[in-house]
Amino acid sequence: MKKLLAIAALFFFTSGDGIADVEKVIKEIKKNKDIAMGFKKVIDRGEDNKKNNWRVTNKKILETDKNTRKHVVKIVNKSDNHPVRFGKQSLRFEVRNGDGWGWDARTNRERVELLICCVNDKTTWSAWSLYLPQDYEIIFPAKTMLAQFHNDGDYPPAFAFENQSHGQIKEGGGYWIEIDNYVGGNNVPIKLLDKTEMSGKWNDILVNAKWTYKKDGFFKIWINGELKYHWKGITQHKGERTEYHIGVYRSFIHKTPGPDATQIAYYDEIRYAKSCKKLKLKDLGYTCKEIEIQK
Repeated sequence: MKKLLAIAALFFFTSGDGIADVEKVIKEIKKNKDIAMGFKKVIDRGEDNKKNNWRVTNKKILETDKNTRKHVVKIVNKSDNHPVRFGKQSLRFEVRNGDGWGWDARTNRERVELLICCVNDKTTWSAWSLYLPQDYEIIFPAKTMLAQFHNDGDYPPAFAFENQSHGQIKEGGGYWIEIDNYVGGNNVPIKLLDKTEMSGKWNDILVNAKWTYKKDGFFKIWINGELKYHWKGITQHKGERTEYHIGVYRSFIHKTPGPDATQIAYYDEIRYAKSCKKLKLKDLGYTCKEIEIQK
């Protein structure tokens, strides 16, 4: 009888709309090899040495009524016609107008992100696949961030993956990398993908970084197997830890008139390793030999 109840419970949480409760998603993502791999040995030195320490940001989300946040992050199924990069499941984020909690609500921001700390042990490899639906709406000149490597202090993210440029370029859409000036960048986004390449398809992102406060650091970005950007220099400040964030993070939302459109983003094949080989990229159609030969 207990076995039947367990099977029924499993079916309930993995069918239909998938796993939708934030707390359940955080618990499940830690062991879900279909979506994420390689994080079990990641140790958060600032959080009682916890391993594989996924959590949600803004954490004030967890203090709100569960019925008002059912949509924000879900583990969804291919069988329910959700896009999946590989396997049977993916991770779905949704941010609606007004989805700002705590400090975000007071500072013109709306977001839901999952983060894990800290992915900055010497030289590391990180990979994720991103899918924006065909009807995804750009909210430029408001800013949408779709991944970031963020220090654990008060500085802005050192490396931010954004859905638009800003400043003199003034171009909405696409996929851009912004290097913050506190590690030597100039905060001028560099385009990785055009907006015509973003919606209705999966894009595979791969990052190889050497984390250091010295000038021999680097941060390389491949998109769909092609080396798109190579940063050389400082990648973090001395004594800092670097967090890895994925999700949808909107800021400067006052810049767009009226309510901002709902934005949905899917993530899959979220991987972390100390070498390219351990990322097991073959099932995504890439080889480390092809990747590493690119300079």
